[in-house]
Amino acid sequence: MSAPSEKNLSETLFNKVKPFKVHETSTVSNSGSSLPCEPQEQFLIDGLCTPSWFRILRRAFWIWQGADMIEMEDVLARIATSDGVRTNPQQLDTVQGFVPGNWCYEWSQLAGLHNRKAKEAEDAGQPRLARKEYFMAARYYSIASYPHLKGDELAEQAQVMANIAYREGGHLLPVPLKELKVPFRGKEIKGYLHLPHDDHPVPLVMVTGAIDSLQLDFILLFKNVLAPLGIGMLSLDLPGCGYSSQWPLVEDSSRLHQAVLQYLKDVPWVDDQRIGMVGFRLGGNVAVRLAYLEQLRMKAVVCIGPGMHNYFTDPTQFALSPPMMRASLANRLNMDAADWEELQKKCQVFSLKRQGLAGVTKTRVPILSMGHRRDFICPEADIRLLASSSLNGKAVVLDKEPVKEQMNRMMSEIGEWLRLHFNLGSTERIKLL
Repeated sequence: MSAPSEKNLSETLFNKVKPFKVHETSTVSNSGSSLPCEPQEQFLIDGLCTPSWFRILRRAFWIWQGADMIEMEDVLARIATSDGVRTNPQQLDTVQGFVPGNWCYEWSQLAGLHNRKAKEAEDAGQPRLARKEYFMAARYYSIASYPHLKGDELAEQAQVMANIAYREGGHLLPVPLKELKVPFRGKEIKGYLHLPHDDHPVPLVMVTGAIDSLQLDFILLFKNVLAPLGIGMLSLDLPGCGYSSQWPLVEDSSRLHQAVLQYLKDVPWVDDQRIGMVGFRLGGNVAVRLAYLEQLRMKAVVCIGPGMHNYFTDPTQFALSPPMMRASLANRLNMDAADWEELQKKCQVFSLKRQGLAGVTKTRVPILSMGHRRDFICPEADIRLLASSSLNGKAVVLDKEPVKEQMNRMMSEIGEWLRLHFNLGSTERIKLL
């Protein structure tokens, strides 16, 4: 029997949902009343927290990932002006049910439009256009699923569609996307492997995002930064997220990545003498752990705004967490965000300083530590502490709001750091895809 078409699968997934019988996202990991929010806007390195939205709005990050600014603002406007029933009337993105105005509904409609354009382009023999549209569909389905909470039925279905679109686009790349499946404790760790070429083994960077990211969020990091240097990319989900949702987030947050690192020795496309990692937010926490625990195998590490120490150990800092972050943390730990004090105690184990790593001993693995001066998750003191924890570290402290120019600077710093520590000469540079 042939596989169902995207249209039929989409209808099967979403139409089986009773419009008002699903949990609205803000209630998925919170059994109590609406989670508190700081009365003032908070600027983070990757977005804006505002009392009017449950979700952190990551406009600059989404645009950098490939979203169209006009389409994005149009969707946000439809959500904001909806007259649908909201779980929290003060939060615009809490419209209940898979109906107009609901976050997942609006982003999925836009994603479906691009998915249809992709199929039309593919049928018309236009693979470049089809690839672009498939990746755009994946981008919007991913935002529809955001922040990707386990138990959020609509979000989980949007994730399915995002991964289908991503794989379809990946198959149209000059070097087709490969899917790695790494055996681990009776299950499989799944990752997307992108290669700049496949005629000889290449240096590789593992990439992992925050607790509210998916591994398909980083295609443009590969295209614009890694591929031109001749570096491959293996994107992986954090424990508790996406394809790794069956493993909860625990103190040993790098256990999945260590298993993958061991597996890479036998992957023929990979130069296992030149492996590094780029981690955003808690993914940066994982990257730093690897810099300590795998000093003989890791060539370089980049961490961007990671939760490192102060955020996890200072209750005052931890209390600044906006509603979406509280729900996401609880979700990854299989806890309830309503039990905030217990959650804060549980999260203290993620302090790399208390684990006896960063700020206690030094690693020989070069660490590039980047963040925003006023970011409460990774303040300047933590940014510099991480850099000084390496015998060859560097701190980059940003002091402007999180606009696209800051993203471009971070990508430039990442590329130069990897070029330097992977010992890449100009002969290893290749054309942009």
